Amino acid sequence: MLQQRAEQRRRDDEDIAEMRRLLAEFSGQEVDDHFMEVFSRGLAEETGALPPPHIVVEAIRESRSAEPRKIGDAVRAHYRRPRPRAPMGGTPTQQPQQPPVPAPAPA
Repeated sequence: MLQQRAEQRRRDDEDIAEMRRLLAEFSGQEVDDHFMEVFSRGLAEETGALPPPHIVVEAIRESRSAEPRKIGDAVRAHYRRPRPRAPMGGTPTQQPQQPPVPAPAPA
C-alpha cells in the first residue's frame, strides 16, 4: 500500500512539474509558487475543485493557454467525453442482425 502511494505521489510530482513547464510556455512568465497559487485558485473557481494533476496537464495541452477559464473549459470537456463501457450484467453486445441465409433446395 505504501509503495502504491509513493508511486502515485511520484506521478503527481511529475505531472505538476509538467504543468509548471506548460504554464511557463503558454504564459511567457516564470512560474513560481505565487503564480501556481493564483492559477490554482482561479482553476478551482472555474471547476468547483482542483482536478487531478494529470487532468490539468491534459487540459493545458488541449487549451494551449495558461488562462484558468480556458483550462477549466478543457477540464469540463474532458469529463463530458464518452467513455467505453463494459457490457452490463455480462451480456454480450448485440451484433447487427444479418438476414438468414436460405437453406439449399433439395435436389
